[in-house]
Amino acid sequence: MSASPEPTPPAWLRWGFLGAAQAVRALGTHRYRVADAIGNAAFACQPARRRETGANFRRALGPLGPHGGRRLAAASYRAYARTAVDFLYVQALTRPEVVALTRVVGREHMERTARRGRGGILVLVHHGSWDVAGAAATAYGYPARSVMDDGTHPRLTALVAWTRARLGLTVTTPSDGPAILLRTLARGGWVALLADIPGPTPAVTVPFFGRSSRFSAAPGMLAARTGAAVHAVTCHRSPDAHYLIEIHPPIRAARGADPADAIRPLLPIFEAAIRRAPEQWFPFDHDRFLGPRARGDRPGR
Repeated sequence: MSASPEPTPPAWLRWGFLGAAQAVRALGTHRYRVADAIGNAAFACQPARRRETGANFRRALGPLGPHGGRRLAAASYRAYARTAVDFLYVQALTRPEVVALTRVVGREHMERTARRGRGGILVLVHHGSWDVAGAAATAYGYPARSVMDDGTHPRLTALVAWTRARLGLTVTTPSDGPAILLRTLARGGWVALLADIPGPTPAVTVPFFGRSSRFSAAPGMLAARTGAAVHAVTCHRSPDAHYLIEIHPPIRAARGADPADAIRPLLPIFEAAIRRAPEQWFPFDHDRFLGPRARGDRPGR
């Protein structure tokens, strides 16, 4: 069964991407000026989405003062553009340079899981940079397999899969089924999953910031089937343009357990990381939370 969602992208697209990566590297930290301009333009052009993003910040973080949700939404758009630019940036780095770009806390937890030989599941959310975390995992000797939606644009999907493979993240799509992930874990490998947007995968409803939210059931299902350890991983950008990656102690679900039970202990970790750097959280989707709006949550703010 193929582990790639699409054929390799055409040569012109690959070379164009690598040329852009080298150009971004040449900019150094000035790349963020370009990213901020892109983020501001996207914020200006998406009124419905920016309102929903501000509402999601208020739902999660509570009262933010006059126009506070809008300000955080604008900052989140800029941060997302910086994350996208850094996806290009890490493509042009060597593995030692990726190590220098990151500071990793809790690496010993992965080492202990690796010694058990059952594989491990790294769970992240859309906060900071998941691609930098993936590149760092490879640089430190823990390449992982990830899941990416098949998408509606085959060439773009193929390009993203190819670029992530360059970072050491082998990509599987939901249409490939869980067999590849199960084999990876059975061989003592690593699986990395973004859990807060289930997409086409099975979902569980869990409390997130005190509200019902849908998360992917895949981490819990895999853990309950294989006995693999589940690690929460957070990765956010520091003011000095480096990334802090925190790997948390493992959660182990009993075989046959409810998949939600493997997710719930991770949620306070993600909530704390978002509170520390809320502007690097990207709650752009309209169904991030289930249920009514928070009190005083007015879409125009």
